[in-house]
Amino acid sequence: MATQHFDKFFKGLGISDAFSLINMIPLWMLDINPKQLLTQMVNFNPTELMAIDLKAYRADLIMELDYMILMFEFQSTHIYLDDKRRFNIYTAIKDRARFGNKPIYVIVFSTVEDTHVIDYKINPVSSFKILVISLKDYNASEIINNIEIKIKNNQKINQNELINLALSPLMTIESSMSQHLEKTVQTLNKLRKSIKENSKFVFTLTWILVDKFIEDDETRQKLSNILSDNMRLIEEFGQSKYEAGEQKGEKRGEIRGIKKGIKKGIKKGFKEGSEKRSWEIAENLLKEEVPLELISQVTDVPIGRLELFNNNGK
Repeated sequence: MATQHFDKFFKGLGISDAFSLINMIPLWMLDINPKQLLTQMVNFNPTELMAIDLKAYRADLIMELDYMILMFEFQSTHIYLDDKRRFNIYTAIKDRARFGNKPIYVIVFSTVEDTHVIDYKINPVSSFKILVISLKDYNASEIINNIEIKIKNNQKINQNELINLALSPLMTIESSMSQHLEKTVQTLNKLRKSIKENSKFVFTLTWILVDKFIEDDETRQKLSNILSDNMRLIEEFGQSKYEAGEQKGEKRGEIRGIKKGIKKGIKKGFKEGSEKRSWEIAENLLKEEVPLELISQVTDVPIGRLELFNNNGK
């Protein structure tokens, strides 16, 4: 992956983007208190962790959170000894980058493996865990067909459906990865007319897979260009929406004022320090349709208040 692509594809991604992928990881695999997922920032592909230029020795996607580092690998083959050694290098980079005592998790989204935890022993007294998440039981064709039907009927497509679409090339072994990636990019391109600013992470994930699995230079460049063009539209859409909101902000009428008042009233007890930040994170997670129980565990916001906000605050 060329360095200039990092700014283009990862700039502007935030906490809600991170959770749209983190939400696919069973909490029992992380072996942590869910509150450790509470984060005030997320840094995608930190520069310090990308210092080693050899593509074989860096993870496909890295998220640095407040309390941990998540290294994601997307794999279409079984995990063998060479892979485990490669993942060990990922964990060694953490010390080189001086990330302190943050635990590091290597998370593999796999086409062919079952969901399980690999406890890889480096030596008799040292080991680390590889969390393998199976995608082989998903129906990639059904995911794409359902989204194309929704596009045709101008129906809403939620973030979970889009994430599944981005990962769909890893959900099938019936066709070549190259063919399936082209199909995924074509489907994403059909969203051009209904593009949303929160779709950027979906295009980013797809680009990662294109960059990794498409061997033909011409095809890889063609698909990357399509993704880049769509991401440019996302940014332009977001900017125009922001500017339009500024211009019309004072003319929205009493209904908007009432809704704002409801939101402010619900948030009133959570306005200081970390509690305010918890609400900001909770709002983002609600938008991504993360289960209320998980949001409550992560943010300490009571489920009752989340339900009230969800029902009356929109």
